[in-house]
Amino acid sequence: MREAIVCSQCGRYHSIEEFRDGHFCLGCGKFLSTRDRVKTSSVRAQTNVDWPLFPYKPYPQQLDFMRDIKKAVGNRRILVAEACNGFGKTACALASILPLGRKVIYATRTHEQVNQVLLEVEKINQMSQTKFRAVNLAGRQHLCLNDKCGKLSAVEALEACRVLRETGGCSYKIEVESLPNLPFVLSIPMLQREGRARGVCPYFLARRAAEDCAVIVAPYQYVFNERIRLLVNLGLSDKVLVFDEAHNADQVGQEVLSDVLSERGLNSAKRELEVVETSSEFVDELVAFLERKVSSVKAESGSVLYETLKEILKEDDIGSFADSLSGVVDQIRQYKVGRGDNPVCYLNGVLTFLSLVESSPRDSYVAVYKRSLGSNFVEYHCLDPSLAVKPVVEEALGALIMSGTLSPVQLFTEILELEDAEIQSYSAIVDPDNVRTIIDPYVTTRFAERGENMTSRIGERLSRLTAKIPNGILMFFPQRKFMLNALDSWKKKGQIRRGKSHLFLGDKTIFVEGAQAEENRMVVEEYKRAAKTEDGAVLCGVFRGRNAEGSNFPYEEARGVVLIGIPYADYSDPVVKAQIEYYNKKKEGLGEKWYIMDAFRAANQAIGRGIRHRDDWCNFILMDHRYQIHQELISSWALGKGVQKLPSDY
Repeated sequence: MREAIVCSQCGRYHSIEEFRDGHFCLGCGKFLSTRDRVKTSSVRAQTNVDWPLFPYKPYPQQLDFMRDIKKAVGNRRILVAEACNGFGKTACALASILPLGRKVIYATRTHEQVNQVLLEVEKINQMSQTKFRAVNLAGRQHLCLNDKCGKLSAVEALEACRVLRETGGCSYKIEVESLPNLPFVLSIPMLQREGRARGVCPYFLARRAAEDCAVIVAPYQYVFNERIRLLVNLGLSDKVLVFDEAHNADQVGQEVLSDVLSERGLNSAKRELEVVETSSEFVDELVAFLERKVSSVKAESGSVLYETLKEILKEDDIGSFADSLSGVVDQIRQYKVGRGDNPVCYLNGVLTFLSLVESSPRDSYVAVYKRSLGSNFVEYHCLDPSLAVKPVVEEALGALIMSGTLSPVQLFTEILELEDAEIQSYSAIVDPDNVRTIIDPYVTTRFAERGENMTSRIGERLSRLTAKIPNGILMFFPQRKFMLNALDSWKKKGQIRRGKSHLFLGDKTIFVEGAQAEENRMVVEEYKRAAKTEDGAVLCGVFRGRNAEGSNFPYEEARGVVLIGIPYADYSDPVVKAQIEYYNKKKEGLGEKWYIMDAFRAANQAIGRGIRHRDDWCNFILMDHRYQIHQELISSWALGKGVQKLPSDY
């Protein structure tokens, strides 16, 4: 038995040895001591002879996963692994890589994922004779204590930080020579608290601490954006890369290498140039260029955009033109600092866009022209995610790419040009009897077959299915407009009924996903309370929406997940069309395969909301005949003991 400190505020466990003289909670920053403000608990370390760092009693699937990680990553290879949500992928990854004696860069997207990694390191440290150091290498917007810098974008914050330091606008030191008595695990609250106490910028404190840490948790941009990676000195050649929640790896790579030039940003840059008495003629010409393009062209190749920009700027080298104005950018920032304003520079954003067009492989890009919220803009969109992902993965000293929804995994690796990677899919750690998947092959949301009759048929069959499922049901639709129209149609047909303040499906209260983040948060909280009651509740949302990816609905909160249709991207969207054409040029038929993969990836993500723990159970109802055609694209862990087909007369 081992004693531990348990934070009375957030419930996190901490090693008692680390808190003999008082410390702060990793999760919430609350002061902890062995004498007060805490409750103590005895914790039995669940050890395993072959995997002494794994902080739980391992299941067979987890043992297989850890053996595969050790074999592949231990030999400096790449493992692409699909394992369901709640599998314990983070703990497995750390417990199998840390004994190899290599540093780990753990790439994540959300704060929830960051906290999970740091929590698992804490648990490992509680039971291990070796204490591993870990740090959240977060961006300035999360760590900076200076309000003028901390609220800016990553690129703007970088330059603003430099100007503030040069002009005496920030009192926190950036040079950190030694780090005595730092906690072993450094979260954002801990870094900020230590920074204030030491008079050191938490952002630079994190960078310095990373030099001595076994685990560095970093956002995707820090890992896959070469410019940022160099700025923060995040070398890869001597570290193992763990790419978590990698189902959107292609989108991550594309986002890192894409940028937008907007009329609104150009007008702001013009005002900045006027303030420092510099010609803004080229800005006027770019504004006129956007207006012409938006009215006549939807999309064109990156090479065409490049040639047009050279004509507008009267320069053969756009990059050199951008470099020539770097001094003006500094003038603008210093002027704003002198006025007490945030040193954001819109001109810098324009120049960054131009530099990207100059330096990029333009045949792998598409320029998309749009108008939104009263502003014309062009999106310079990267079509080849492998340009960002492949070099990073191959430079690392072994890599683990994992998610709960990578199917079809073979196509996933082909898109990223990682054909030499080892591929593994693992069965769910839940009892197969707890997973029930039903396909209704007699309905569809296929556009050519949509109509009142089909919508009514879906409503009829849906009402009978959901009547047999207790507690909470998640229901996902291809688009928000389709969802609202379907609910309205079902109400008119009497398939759902209206109460005083809500719609009802049977006895279940229907909640509709909020269009804005705060509205949705309140809707979800209310839904979760209702889902745990005897009558239960239904939460309607859209694929790729706020509740379909990344959200947790354990136990009674999701005894059923209903997928109404398949979330194919809009085929008429110029980016989608360009993406399909680009992949088809690389390999015949690859574009169409990507298009299908993209849809099923979103569907699998929605399915993944339903089972979050080993003893959880859920019914998955897939309402579209196209699921039957493409069963092999459904994540294997979601198939349980097989798929049931709903009869036509149900």
